[in-house]
Amino acid sequence: MELANKAALFRQAPTTRLGCLALGLLLAGCGHATRKVTLPPPPPPKPVAATGISPCDAYLDSYLACHRAAEIYTPDTLQAHYQAIRTGLLQDANDPRTRPYLANRCMGLQAQLSAALKGRSCNTQTASGNAKSANKP
Repeated sequence: MELANKAALFRQAPTTRLGCLALGLLLAGCGHATRKVTLPPPPPPKPVAATGISPCDAYLDSYLACHRAAEIYTPDTLQAHYQAIRTGLLQDANDPRTRPYLANRCMGLQAQLSAALKGRSCNTQTASGNAKSANKP
């Protein structure tokens, strides 16, 4: 034991104990659960079919029923024509150069459709005899 005292092994013991105590406290302090940062949910996406321009949205809403009633396109091509006009209106609604003119364009399209209907309603009879309606032009 005297040899150990002369070698200063026991003199470092309080320093070692203090270091272990500090390390233990440091690790104990880090042992708590960390808070998760929660971000607010992203805003809901814009509806795909809506242009944000009410005359255009009304025109798209009534397009299928009114074109079917006016018999402008054959039934097998009507959906393709609808998709083409819908895609074009949505692209134009997102273009800042054409958006200001889009309301007048859609009102013109609606007027042309009303003329093609020749006073008929957009209500059409399906094969089962049930009335299928859409917005009036």
